[in-house]
Amino acid sequence: MFRKIIFLLLLFPVFQTGVSGQEKITLTGYLSDMQSIYHIPDNWLWENILHNRLNLHVYPANWLSGTLQVRNRVITGNTLRKFPGYAATLDRDQGFLDLIHVTDGDLGDGAGYLLTTAVDRLWLQFTFGNLEIKAGRQRINWGQTFVWNPNDIFNSYSYFDVDYPERPGSDALRIQYYTGTASAVELATKIDSADRITAAGYFRFNTRGFDVQFIGGVYQEEDLVVGTGWSGNLGSAAFRGELSYFRDLDQFRDTAGYLMAAAGFDYTFPSSLWIQVEGLYSAFAKEMDIYSFLQFYSGNLDVKNLGFTTWSIFSSISYPLTPLLSGGFATIWYPQWKGFYLGPSVDLSLWRNFDLSLILQYFTAEFDNPSGSGSRENNTFGFLKFKWSF
Repeated sequence: MFRKIIFLLLLFPVFQTGVSGQEKITLTGYLSDMQSIYHIPDNWLWENILHNRLNLHVYPANWLSGTLQVRNRVITGNTLRKFPGYAATLDRDQGFLDLIHVTDGDLGDGAGYLLTTAVDRLWLQFTFGNLEIKAGRQRINWGQTFVWNPNDIFNSYSYFDVDYPERPGSDALRIQYYTGTASAVELATKIDSADRITAAGYFRFNTRGFDVQFIGGVYQEEDLVVGTGWSGNLGSAAFRGELSYFRDLDQFRDTAGYLMAAAGFDYTFPSSLWIQVEGLYSAFAKEMDIYSFLQFYSGNLDVKNLGFTTWSIFSSISYPLTPLLSGGFATIWYPQWKGFYLGPSVDLSLWRNFDLSLILQYFTAEFDNPSGSGSRENNTFGFLKFKWSF
């Protein structure tokens, strides 16, 4: 803990310099309220999340910038009493620095409350021509596809999370050098809460209208990882893909390794109708022991458990019904579970920076439970979200 406090103290004077010198400062964010209803086997649960995000950016010099971004939430509902480990789950910072604080209590009538503050961005960036060096909590996004990102070894996230568009960050050092308008070389390393290091290199270039990338490195000090990704157009349709290969360093000669691959197409019609198809293959899924949808819905994901079944097939469609109203519908098919996911949604722009969203999630699948018997599980989740951005 002492070394983490020292790290923060070293960063803080830079932010002070920007303020005291009246350099350029921006403050943005949003305030949202989301009412959630969950129908899980034999239970109806409810939850309300009041969510405030603050994004502070400072620019002390033309070669130096920094940010401090904080996520504050007030969560109430009977979910906190139904799942006793709820608060402990949210209090686990996956990064090297422990920048999460959680307080919980009882509201009576089977409900509880939880207050949580988390710093998910805290970095400095040094820019010297084509060279950029960024240190601190940041998001390193090497993904090319929309739903599953085998190349995103630093920051994995859950597609089902409807209240965290910024996605998690990592405590990392990232060095980028732009070799051209569409090409770059990167080196990045992060350390997590278990003091495990992930380090990799990245090379991106453009050829024949496609952005192509290659990655290679060590994942959590456990696996050698190499991969590639691409995005471009085949005719008028966009074609994207990623694949990564992992091999255990301790048993390098005795194992064949694990492959993850995702690829998809998306197309926008002249009417603004947008359709998308994406598939994922994950060899890691064969090693996973899942007997309930809730195991992966609310858990912390890393790149190895992005795929819950060996094959997953996603499709979606969206359309702006009016300039202020848009609708969408997404599905995921899990052949191994004889199951699927359905996700209709509606977004309404009420006025300027005020938005209203209605999201439904339905999931059904057959699982083998710990006792050895199989059963079908059905879950329905509903979210009504109001958001004001500033």
